[in-house]
Amino acid sequence: MSSRTITARVAVAAALLPLVAGCSDDEGTKASGSEPTPSATAQESLLPNGARLLPAPGEDSSLVAGRYHVPLDETLAFEIDLPAGSEGDSGGLYLMTPDFVLKSEVAPDRYGVASDPCVGDGITPVGPRVADLVKAIRHQPGLKVSRPRPETLGGATGMYLRVRIDPAFDVSSCRDHQVNLPGIHGTNNNVTPAYVGEWWILDTGGRRVVLQGMCDPCEADASDRVREVVDTITFTAAP
Repeated sequence: MSSRTITARVAVAAALLPLVAGCSDDEGTKASGSEPTPSATAQESLLPNGARLLPAPGEDSSLVAGRYHVPLDETLAFEIDLPAGSEGDSGGLYLMTPDFVLKSEVAPDRYGVASDPCVGDGITPVGPRVADLVKAIRHQPGLKVSRPRPETLGGATGMYLRVRIDPAFDVSSCRDHQVNLPGIHGTNNNVTPAYVGEWWILDTGGRRVVLQGMCDPCEADASDRVREVVDTITFTAAP
């Protein structure tokens, strides 16, 4: 699987997620401009604490406003408050709100930085500590990265970074004029110079987790909206 491309603001769904042949009744409704109605399954799948489960593969991915349980792997998950108009897909790897996309994943030793940020999909692994990954991201060519700021989020501790494409980096010879972001080989993203990313690199119980709130391009207040949603996160065990 090649790197995934983020294009447009949150119409990234079309670029980030696999395309499905054919058109369902729900897709026809969306095309006509009507608001989709979340499936009954999506609305009724509740955990004992009231958090909703994300739709299963093949179900309508539209979400009602509420708190959702997002699995990271077989043992680790988080819960998050999502606004109306959000969608969940790829098992929760991407949560698409009306204003930004939140990508969340465990970052094992194979998580790293782009070997060539301009051409190719290679990733140089960086592990195992939060500090190792933060340092590598700050030194990846093509990126302009803020000074790391200590953060506690949902019971996990780590660092926050704001990541942009370096204005001095020449993308004219890059594939599709895009830059490869850090990540896991095969699922890391390619972005245009309009990209802005809010990154949290966290340690939760000895597990390294990366959260990315991203848009390409962004509205002026997108960072505030990312923070508002991410601040509702609490890490928990997977059911």
